Parts: sequence; structure tokens; C-alpha cells
Amino acid sequence: MGFQDEMKQMFLHVAAGNVEPEEWEKWWNSNKAKLEEALTRGDRGRMMPALWCADYYWMAKTQSGVAYYFHAQGRPVKTSDYYEEKAKEEESRNRQKAMEAYHRDTAFARRLWEEYLERHPAESVTFDWKSLLGTPPGQKPAKAFSYKNARTAEQWKACKDELKLRLKENLQAKIAPAAKAYGMKKAGPKTFVREKNGLVSRIQLIGYFRGGGYEAMSCYLCPIYAIEYGILGLPGHICQGESFQRMHEDWGVIQYGTEAVDAAMVERINRKFDDILTFLADGVLPEWQKIDSLETYFAKERRNYLKATEKGPKDPRTGRPMWNLDTEGKPDPWRADDYLFGVWDLLNGKEAEGYARLEECVRHNSDYMKDRLREFPEACNDPRDAMAVMYRNAQLFLETRKTPDAEQRRNAIGETYEEVCRFMRYYHGLAKKTGRDG
Repeated sequence: MGFQDEMKQMFLHVAAGNVEPEEWEKWWNSNKAKLEEALTRGDRGRMMPALWCADYYWMAKTQSGVAYYFHAQGRPVKTSDYYEEKAKEEESRNRQKAMEAYHRDTAFARRLWEEYLERHPAESVTFDWKSLLGTPPGQKPAKAFSYKNARTAEQWKACKDELKLRLKENLQAKIAPAAKAYGMKKAGPKTFVREKNGLVSRIQLIGYFRGGGYEAMSCYLCPIYAIEYGILGLPGHICQGESFQRMHEDWGVIQYGTEAVDAAMVERINRKFDDILTFLADGVLPEWQKIDSLETYFAKERRNYLKATEKGPKDPRTGRPMWNLDTEGKPDPWRADDYLFGVWDLLNGKEAEGYARLEECVRHNSDYMKDRLREFPEACNDPRDAMAVMYRNAQLFLETRKTPDAEQRRNAIGETYEEVCRFMRYYHGLAKKTGRDG
């Protein structure tokens, strides 16, 4: 049998998934000179890319190159999904190993944080969130549509209305019970909030905007006096890890109302809310529950643990971090972190540090805010304008510096804190509309 026949037989075996990566690599290297004569440069590059290594991911690429080779010759062949399935298994194992290494690397910081929590225990919550997964109880049967994509205004309206119904069903059946279990109350049809010991937690599904569904989800835990930016978040593997990434895959299924919401689409919507529920109930909400005071929120052990988890392990496929929250020393663009820690310093008697941080926050934003307030004088009272609200709050705290007597100044800081928190309860959705001077 000549080399041409041997080569094509090997290619057919690859298409059928009968050749292991090591076997293919050995055969290719032992016949490299003959292959350079028999194949075009393009075929060689598709079958054996420059970065090829002996694993199933690259073997799937080789199989694709083989299929292209036969297709170009007018002899298309069926390909097995063996390499693709093995590649998924291989990637899953490699990601698991990478996460295990990440947890080992962050174990010291985590242990100190857990020891702190043992000394400052919070109320535990027992909630069987997994029982909420799947089809919502009493879900209405899916409608039959005579079209797949909406083309007319009437069809678009029908798709949008049906999408809203399915979103509402899932929100009430899955997200609302989880939020309630952790003490959150409704602050609107798709917003849940909670206040406890000077902290506010908030979950909001953002929409309906351009697409007709939910464009995003906002969730944060912070002091009542703070805005949702520049705050201390959650460990990276919780806020940006596997559950977060799975939740964001195929998000468009609950965002765009331009396709018929038939039985298949309803099932996809149900599954997407399962992902959202898992992200919240298996990660975010339990982690928030551990933090039941401002002291715990700002604890050194917690901040060190968050710092240790900012950068995820390298993705075994891309070589890049799975997530990266490290700002690399770059300041917050609004100096919202200066506001957050500046107020906390004042509350703890560290006036020099606190006033310095607040002064930087006001100085940094002053030019923009002058123009902003000239155009929108009430921006500081508008919850939709987070920067203006923060700017005015920082100004109010800075004004207490003018009080010369130390005891009176401490009282002024306390009164300002109460006044700011009163307005911020409205900002976060904890209270009805509240005004303030200036």
C-alpha cells in the first residue's frame, strides 16, 4: 500500500474517532516529510496547528481539518463526536484541578477569615433551594406559534408578552422564595432588599428595556451610607466563578423578546432561572449571611481573603485567569472606595484618615459635578445618579470638619451619618421617597 492510501486510511480512522492523540502525533512526526509533499500548507495547518499538543481538544481540531480535506476533494465524510466529548471531560478535569490548586493557595487567608467568623457567628439560614429547580409549580402550558422569529409589530408584542409571563412565573417561583428565606423583602416587581445592622443587601433584575426581558442582574451588599460602586464584594470564585459564568451563558434567552416563546423556549427560560437561583442560593446569599455587621464587613481578615481571591487560576484551555478582579493599583474611577472607607474611618474616630479620603473623593469629582448640577440641580437627590448622591454625601461628612470642638464634631459626624442613612434607605429601595436639602 502506497503512502497516499496509508494517509487516507489514517484520516478515515481519525474521522471515525479511532485514533488516540499520542498515536496520531507519533504517526504524523514519523511521516512529516511525506506529508509535506502530499498535503497543502493549509491542510497541514488545519490538521496539525502550530500549538497542537497531544490532548483531545487538539485532536478535535485535527478531525475538523481531516473533514475539510475530504470535503475539498468532493468526498465528505461523517465524523464521530468522540474527540469532542473526550475534550469536554478532559477540560472539566483540568478545570477541577486548577480550582483545587486555587483553594490550596487561598487556604491560609480563608482559614483566618473562617476563624474570625467563628468568633463572630451570624444567624444561620437553612433553605432547601434545590427543591425550587425545574418547572415552576402551576406553570401555564406553552403556546403554539406559527412562526419562529417575530416579523410584525403584532408578532413582536405577542412574543414580548409571553416572555414577560414566563419571566414572572420563574421570578415568583424561584428568586422570590430564596430572597425571602434570607430576610429580603420586595421593593418592586423584580427587586429585593434587606437592611440589617447598618448593611443593605439588594438583588435587582434589570429590565424591561430594549429587548423586552431582563438585560442584567445587579446584586450587592454594602453599608447603607454607601453606593453600589467601590465596595467590598465577594470572593472571586463566588462572584465570578463557575456558577456566575454558567448563569451568563445564553443570557439572551431571558433578554430578547423577538423569538416565539414556544415549549422549547419556555424550557430554556426555566433552565436559565435555575442557573440564576444556583448562583444566588448556593453562593451569594449564604456568603452575605455571614456578614451581619459593619465590623465584620470591614474586618481585616475579610479584606485579606477578598484580596487573595481576586485573581482566579489559569484556564487550562486559554492560559488566562478564569477571572481577574485585581485593579493592579489603579484607583477607583469615582473614588467611591475613598468615600466608603472615609466614612468608616470617621465612624471609628480616625478623623485624619477619614477626612483625607473624603476630601480626595470630592476633589476628584468636583469638576464633573459642577457641570452635572448646573444641568440637573436635583441630581444629588436622584437614586438614578449614583455619583451625584455619593458626592453630596461626601460633602456633608466633610462639612463636619469645620466644627472645632472634638466632642461636638463627633456628635456632628453621628448626626450626619443618620441623615445620610435616612436618604440612602430611599436610594437602596428600603424606604419611600425621601428628600434632603442641597
